[in-house]
Amino acid sequence: MKKGLYFMGWQRDMWNYHPSLPIKNMHMIEDITEMHGNMLLWSCLGSGAIGLPYLALEAEGAVEPRMRLYGYMNDREFCGECRKRGIRPFAVLWKAQLWEFAAEWNEDETQLLALNIHRDAGVKKGYVGMSELSVNRYPYVFPPIEQFFPQGLTDFKGDKVRDYLEEFKAVSLEGRNILARWLMAPEHDHKCYSACANKDSYLAYLKKETEMMIDANAGGLHIDEYDSQKHVFNNAGCFCPECVDKFRRYLKEKRISLPADAGELKEFDYRAYLLQKGYGDRDLVAGKGNQRWEIPLFREYARMQMDSIEYVVREVAEHAKAYARRQRDEEFPVSANLFNCYPHSWECKKHLDILAGEKTNISLRQDGWYQFAFGWLNGKECCFVEDPNQYVRDMAEDMKNGINDRFILFLLEPLAHGFHLAFPYGSWLQNQVKDALWPDLRMLKRLGPWLDEHEAAFPMNPAADLAVIYDWQSASENQWTKPPAGWQGVYGNGGLPEELGAEGAFAGDGEFDSFFRLLQKLSDRHILYRVIYESPDEPLCYERLSSFGMVLLPDAFAMRQEDIKLLRSYQNGGGQVITVGQEPENGFRADRHFEEENMDALIKMLECREQEITAPEEDGYGIAWHDTGNGRALHIINYSYDSDSHRIRNLPELCFRLGKTWRLGCVSTFPENPLLEVSYRQQTLEVKNAGIYTIIELMDV
Repeated sequence: MKKGLYFMGWQRDMWNYHPSLPIKNMHMIEDITEMHGNMLLWSCLGSGAIGLPYLALEAEGAVEPRMRLYGYMNDREFCGECRKRGIRPFAVLWKAQLWEFAAEWNEDETQLLALNIHRDAGVKKGYVGMSELSVNRYPYVFPPIEQFFPQGLTDFKGDKVRDYLEEFKAVSLEGRNILARWLMAPEHDHKCYSACANKDSYLAYLKKETEMMIDANAGGLHIDEYDSQKHVFNNAGCFCPECVDKFRRYLKEKRISLPADAGELKEFDYRAYLLQKGYGDRDLVAGKGNQRWEIPLFREYARMQMDSIEYVVREVAEHAKAYARRQRDEEFPVSANLFNCYPHSWECKKHLDILAGEKTNISLRQDGWYQFAFGWLNGKECCFVEDPNQYVRDMAEDMKNGINDRFILFLLEPLAHGFHLAFPYGSWLQNQVKDALWPDLRMLKRLGPWLDEHEAAFPMNPAADLAVIYDWQSASENQWTKPPAGWQGVYGNGGLPEELGAEGAFAGDGEFDSFFRLLQKLSDRHILYRVIYESPDEPLCYERLSSFGMVLLPDAFAMRQEDIKLLRSYQNGGGQVITVGQEPENGFRADRHFEEENMDALIKMLECREQEITAPEEDGYGIAWHDTGNGRALHIINYSYDSDSHRIRNLPELCFRLGKTWRLGCVSTFPENPLLEVSYRQQTLEVKNAGIYTIIELMDV
């Protein structure tokens, strides 16, 4: 079993300072091994977003004797110690970040006396970041940029790049900078600019960065902010000269006609055209919904920007793998932060060995989303992390008070459904508070070995006769054209700030709400189902549907004709298809249709269908039902949270009816639960005092 750690190691009660992660020590290695961790995400070698000269010191720099006394190492040494123990530390490539930090120096700038955190120690003030390190501003402290690019770095016109910050950063239609504001700590003199990931020069920079990571013994590569183009696009960018030039070539390649007033293609400048017609940044920022598509060629511009997401991920992944084979004669795994499994991630999945991301909107119960995510994985390994919110911060407070109940549930609920969230280890709280997420490591050192001991009970093979199809085409169209009702955007109705980059621009995306509400209703009523993720790379086929007696199509309004044809064949073979909400637009006739407002009637009908296990209707718990090869494993997940004590109460009594006769096997709990009682007779399974997490194995007779 993959047991990843969200291994940032931010210090307690301090801000989380991207991109250079805290220095690691041997005590951390001991923690990883005692937790049985085997994969570290966001763990090391991240400072290329400040500059390659900084990254070189992070990787190979000398460690002072005083730090050696406490087992501290540079990142190359840390990676080596991990790999000796079978642990893969993934270096992190921050794709959206270009940093500038205020610094304090001595008179002749031979000593860096303060960086980011200031103490009025120096007589000179300046900045250290992408701009200064690319022009060798501080030669006494940092190695020269020519060490990494002996022939220099060139732009798309073939000219030598001098200032990397000016070359790489994204700009809006009106020329505003676009920041990655969510990474910046409050009231600090630093800035994080968003990069234009379309630039050939920036891609060359990222590739060199991955080479340095591999030379420093990294165990894998993690591409963060894989879809930075989308963040930039939702903040009215990027309209740099290279993006405009690429769009001209895109129009020619796709044979897309220009508007009548746009002139000749060979001279077409999309930025100048929009400005001439009176458009500005306010017209392009997220939150405008379908209004943006009324702008001439804007949907085509969006398509070009989104296509470049897959191109950059592929280029970086293939380069890293090829370089590792040449230099180390080994296969080198690559992951990327695919965030929340949005539809535009489908093209990147095939280039990745481990699917990773950030689970947003963490709450007490979300088994419906985890079942979607399991279908989205389609057989690949994953390691996701939490995206911080109020619930995560509340869990952190509970753990400070010695209460681990919700945190244990947070880690085990996804595992019940074949999904995996990493163990946090000083992980990111997004500078929402001045702290990091540090769980009780003693508990994690019990949980890791427990998961290894009970790995056979987590086969990631849910047994169900009902399938729910996630149609990529419909979800993708919904994401672009249906912002949440009443959403007014992140910039209000007044003037725009001098620099854009609000993280909330993502909140303008459509949420494919009908699909996800249906999943959660099914889970709430303990109806067994599996999600089938359908995309151009993972098309429907008869083999994927043949084991199911019924298929649900929620809001599959844009489903492709070839998939509709397959569903007709499935119906001809005896399968039932039920549509929910918006029906396919090409005349498909389902066996039954339910309007979105009648979803509860569908749930009531499905509750009457025969399935292998029938669960009591009480709220406050969920189940997972897995085929283990020689029987079934029933996972009982307890959501009975007491807001007064901040603990999860035991479930008094549950009585399950089974569709056939089994033999009662092993019963396991985490944490240990001496009050649990389990009995089985005449196809009835009685469970009393189930705690946070219970597994009951049933064997073939």
